[in-house]
Amino acid sequence: MEYRWLGGSELRVSAIGLGTLPFGGAYGPLDEGEAAAVVHRALDWGINFFDTSDNYGHGRAEELLGRALRGRRSRAIVATKGGTAVDARGRTANDARPETILRAAEESLKRLGTDWIDLYQVHLPDPATPVDDTAQALERLVQAGKVRYVGVSNFWEEDLLAWLDVSPAAANQMPYNFLHRDIEDGLLPLCRERGIGLIAYQPLIFGLFAGRIGPETAFAHQDHRRAYPGFGELIRATAGLRARLAALAREWGLTPAQLALRWAISRPGVTCAIPGAKRPEQVEENARAGERPFTSDELGEIDRILMEFQISAARMVDLPVEEVRDGPRGRYAVLAMGIKVRVPHGVQAGDMVAMDIVTGRLEEVHGGGDPRGKA
Repeated sequence: MEYRWLGGSELRVSAIGLGTLPFGGAYGPLDEGEAAAVVHRALDWGINFFDTSDNYGHGRAEELLGRALRGRRSRAIVATKGGTAVDARGRTANDARPETILRAAEESLKRLGTDWIDLYQVHLPDPATPVDDTAQALERLVQAGKVRYVGVSNFWEEDLLAWLDVSPAAANQMPYNFLHRDIEDGLLPLCRERGIGLIAYQPLIFGLFAGRIGPETAFAHQDHRRAYPGFGELIRATAGLRARLAALAREWGLTPAQLALRWAISRPGVTCAIPGAKRPEQVEENARAGERPFTSDELGEIDRILMEFQISAARMVDLPVEEVRDGPRGRYAVLAMGIKVRVPHGVQAGDMVAMDIVTGRLEEVHGGGDPRGKA
């Protein structure tokens, strides 16, 4: 396993980490014994970076990770995320107010069964809360020894720059894979310039590039891929690309998952990738991808294949605007799903917006409540 410094911190993390979204039930039930087996196999194969969140299964992922690390905590670098509190209507919303962050961190420490969190990340930008208020709350946690380093997650260039104006960040966790390469244009160069580690999540797009999903795949009732916008169509649309990549993986003595993961961690500026896993053998397969990065020639061969396939992945979801308010950095809207996003002037309650599910940006705004502006 290759190890890398995470940004300017003293955290030396494995190039392949373990994401614990599956521990929260996102891909169907997972019991304590199964979770422990996954974590222990990860440690055995040199994975030392474990990422979780307080909203994965409403804290269950943190609990399972904490129990699995009992007696092994010193071997692990534990990262979690906060700032996505449940609102009065039971929806998970971005809320980075100081009182929310401080309470969430304390609750995470209890669920994880640890005295410290190595990397605490703000899960989403919160346009309703001044950045310096959030940063000061996190600094209190650092000064108290409860958090070693602070990071952010899903912070695109504008939000990241606003954060860096008031506080450093050891890392930024962003979606990155064969189809979602948005970070390459501006964000990844910015992170490299500022010495910020880039943690790539969804490197396999919910297992799509792991080589085990096809048109006939049936997902369990609780599996969130059943409700993910356009996932079924994405399976069909990527069939040719996945076949070509699988053939190349076989030629190089790799599995499709290893090809995808090694590609991600070989991109300049990417520190590590955090695929999830439900079974120990998946962890072992993923860990082998971190043995070395691809050469520039190998990356070039993969990129030539990617360029041959022009895949238009469904990324837009239509959401009604419930209310519009003034925030510390301009106007923002509360969407029906509970998330808060900055909006341009003219957007009103009752409008419909089309949001990019990868970037979180609003690509279209329609008045009158019609999702595509059709009368």
